[in-house]
Amino acid sequence: MSGAVPTRVDPLSIPQYSLYGQIDSAAELQFLHLETLESRNQYYNWNIRPHRHHDLHQIIWVEQGGGPVMLDDKHLELAGPVLINIPPSIVHGFQWAPGAQGFVLTMAESFMADLIGPSGERMIGTSLGRVLAMTRFRDEQASSRLAMLFSAINDEYVHEQLCRTATISGYVLILLAEIARLQQSSRRGVPAVQGGGSELYQKFKELVEAHYRARWAVAEYAATLAMTERSLRRLCQRFAKQTPVQIIHRRLLLEAKRMLLYTGKSVAAVGYDLGFEDPAYFTRFFIQHAGQTPLQFRRSRERVAA
Repeated sequence: MSGAVPTRVDPLSIPQYSLYGQIDSAAELQFLHLETLESRNQYYNWNIRPHRHHDLHQIIWVEQGGGPVMLDDKHLELAGPVLINIPPSIVHGFQWAPGAQGFVLTMAESFMADLIGPSGERMIGTSLGRVLAMTRFRDEQASSRLAMLFSAINDEYVHEQLCRTATISGYVLILLAEIARLQQSSRRGVPAVQGGGSELYQKFKELVEAHYRARWAVAEYAATLAMTERSLRRLCQRFAKQTPVQIIHRRLLLEAKRMLLYTGKSVAAVGYDLGFEDPAYFTRFFIQHAGQTPLQFRRSRERVAA
């Protein structure tokens, strides 16, 4: 079939999108998007070609229907009800049968981190960092709860109601906790769809999250992962089409933007907190990666908020 999900894909040819069909750009700090399975699939004739997202996390719930699914180097034939968890940089493609029903939830990594962090439940982040395709559930109530949660999130998402943001955040956190529980309790699904180095890449991302403020050198990350710097560069190029330094800098820039927007700290104080002892160097770093000075970024967002 000419439009089928291919069985072999050249990693260098895999497009990187923000949402499918939209060329990749840095996700907004609090980005969340929910759509029905059919809305985007209909537009692409129910054939979502292999692609990946750099800093977006997707959770797909298929209540009815099914079809071939590609998750990194795994090729599966899935039928609903099925839950699919796709961390950033994982290659994925689908060819659902026309009429399949469900939802696609897409979130910025930063939104998930801000949601999970205050809960203190590290297991949620660990579980959601793994690829998952679950087709069997411990009981009927588990799939019913997932369907209810997606429906509730969708109801809040499409209507402008009082306390909308807080309500959506609450439902999403409950959904993430439910997925973590299901992943821990179910050994009969398809949890082992990780492959081709994706687990190692996820460990690198976790190390970046833990040590980017300490300004670790690439050699320190490589040594912790028991890899050479060259192997780490190849790993990052494969999964993110970026070098380790670029990934570290992207995380630094994200935190800088957060602090400029959500704290009253001076530009110099923000830079110092992120390991830049020289404020001028921090400003040059920010201009290089954001295209404007930290102060210009802060003021532009203040104008939008006003």
